[in-house]
Amino acid sequence: MTEHRSTPSPSPAPDRRHRRRGSRARRRRGGRRRPVLWAGLAAGVVLLFTGGLVLQERTEPSGGSAGAAEASGAAGGSAAAERSAPRTVVESQEAADEPRGEGEKEEEGEGREKEKEKAPDAGSIPSSGPGTFATASGGGERVGGSARTLTYVVQVEDGIGIPARDVATEVERVLADARGWAADGQVGFRRVSHGASDFRVRLATAGTVDDICGRYGLDTGGEVNCNVGQDVMVNLKRWLLATPYYADDVTSYRALIINHEVGHFLGHGHVGCPGPGRPAPVMMQQIKGLHGCRTNVWPYDGEGRLVTGPAVG
Repeated sequence: MTEHRSTPSPSPAPDRRHRRRGSRARRRRGGRRRPVLWAGLAAGVVLLFTGGLVLQERTEPSGGSAGAAEASGAAGGSAAAERSAPRTVVESQEAADEPRGEGEKEEEGEGREKEKEKAPDAGSIPSSGPGTFATASGGGERVGGSARTLTYVVQVEDGIGIPARDVATEVERVLADARGWAADGQVGFRRVSHGASDFRVRLATAGTVDDICGRYGLDTGGEVNCNVGQDVMVNLKRWLLATPYYADDVTSYRALIINHEVGHFLGHGHVGCPGPGRPAPVMMQQIKGLHGCRTNVWPYDGEGRLVTGPAVG
C-alpha cells in the first residue's frame, strides 16, 4: 500500500540541459525502487487471488451465475456435481422405498384384519351335533418311512358346515411334513376313504367329542381333544378358534392338534417343557400353558431331532 502512495505524480519532461543528469537520477531511483515495485505487484496478485477464493466460497453455496460457474473452471463443475449427487441418491432411495415398504406393510395389516374378521365367534359354533359323520372321498399317496404304513380316514360330523375334503387336505399336509411323525424314517401314512383303516381323524362338535371320549373315561369338558382307541377326536371349537397362544395362527394350531393326538395313537405320552426358551414338545399339553417354552407344533425340528421333554405322569 505505501508504495502506491509514494509513487511520484507525472511531471513535464525536463529540458536538455538536465536530461542526462535527470536520466541518471531516474536510473538510480529506479534501481533502488525495483524491489518495492515487484513486492507491490506480488501483493496485488495475492490480493486478487485471495479475493477470488473468497468470492468463490461465498457464491458456490448459493448456486452462482452461469458466468461465475464458467470462471470457476473444472473445480467449480466438480463441486456442483458433488453437491447434486447426494440429493439424487436420497430421492431415488425414497422413491424406491415408499411404494414397496409402506404398501406391503399395509397389505399385510389388511390381510391380518380380514383374517381376524373371518374368525368365527365362539357363540356361533355349534356345541353339539347328530354324532354321524361324512368321510372324505378319494385317497392320498403314501408318505413317510417304509417300516410300516398306517392307513387312516378323515371324517367330519354332519351339519357343522365344513367339507370333509377340506379337513382331509389339512390332515394330509400335516402328516406329510418333514418335521412330522414320519421324520423318524420308520412310520408312514396313507389316507384312504373306504375299507379297513388303522385310525380315524374325526372333527366333531364339543358335545360329540365329550361323548366319544367319555366312553373311555376321559373328561374333555367341552374344550379339548382326545385319542381313544382308533379315534383321533378333534374338537370343532379348537379347530376354529385355536388357543390364546395360537390365536393369530390357527393353521399352525391345527397341526399341533393332529400331531399331539396322532402321537398318542403312536404310543407317546405327555411330556413337560424341557427348559425356558426352548421349543415346546407337541406331546406337551400346551393348552394348559407353555411354562417358559416357546410355541412349536412339530414333533421333530428342521434337523430331524425329536423335540421332547421330561415325562409327565
